[in-house]
Amino acid sequence: MIVLNILADVLYDLLRPDKPNVPPRNTCDITYLYNEHRTLNKHIPTNRWGRSWQNILRTDIAIGDDIERIRLTRNELQHSKAFKLDENRFNELCIIILDILKRFDQHNKPSKLYTDHLNEVLTSKVSAEEVKVVQHHIENEKKSELVIEVEIEHQLNVSPQ
Repeated sequence: MIVLNILADVLYDLLRPDKPNVPPRNTCDITYLYNEHRTLNKHIPTNRWGRSWQNILRTDIAIGDDIERIRLTRNELQHSKAFKLDENRFNELCIIILDILKRFDQHNKPSKLYTDHLNEVLTSKVSAEEVKVVQHHIENEKKSELVIEVEIEHQLNVSPQ
């Protein structure tokens, strides 16, 4: 999901010069940014807006094509029925995303290259302590849900007086 934040940064940085009064980055997700780019219609994809993976060729490298790739990547990751990607698809998406980020490093000229940010994410390791923190958080969430369920059940079982 961190990769989606990098892709949102790309779209945000691309939008800022063309749209006055862009909301703060932390309030803009890929869907919002995609719609703004589509409305502006400045960077038109080779094969029109809203197409599928099959309609975008590797040789389609216009900015609009990459905006479409970002949308499709986001949709694939957010709407996947499976919780994980198989290794082949993971590698394919990594290559696609890296290609997109290389092109946007050249076009947007960010102060910190998007490709550097991606490489940091891909090479970072999760420490045992971080795993414990997440597990603890999940356990607390489950306990909170259980307490709420018990309270609701108790309220339903208490007869009115």
